[in-house]
Amino acid sequence: MFRRLLVVLTACFAVWLPSETLSAKSPPRELPLPAAIRDLINDPDQYDGRRVFVSGFVRSIEFERGRRGSEYAILVLEETVPNVPPAVYAVRVISPTFPTLRTCQHALVQGTYHRQGKQAGRPYEFFIDAEAVLRDDPVDSGRVPSGCEEKL
Repeated sequence: MFRRLLVVLTACFAVWLPSETLSAKSPPRELPLPAAIRDLINDPDQYDGRRVFVSGFVRSIEFERGRRGSEYAILVLEETVPNVPPAVYAVRVISPTFPTLRTCQHALVQGTYHRQGKQAGRPYEFFIDAEAVLRDDPVDSGRVPSGCEEKL
């Protein structure tokens, strides 16, 4: 008798609870803000800790090993802006996956921008913790950095 009463009370309580309480879903993530690399450099406080979406040419790619042995890639992404001093703006992108890009290729990056923080146990400043790094068609991507014209 007691057991049956306990089952009925538990069922009533479960029906009474709002569905959000029982849901195991995580809260929705904020949409990434489209940003130019020069915006990240000129106003880092506005973007600190926010998800961003940037594009630019890959100046360099280095592969590093973290303190616990995991490998990751560090890309330097640059944007060339004509008639705006300095003409070249760059940001460091840290990717836990190895992107299928080469230097001088145009890339789209989505991730969280940080003024300072740690990645793989190492301190970094002014970087994007990448969620995705994709290759883009450079046709409509603006000025090609010097030294890259022949590589594209």
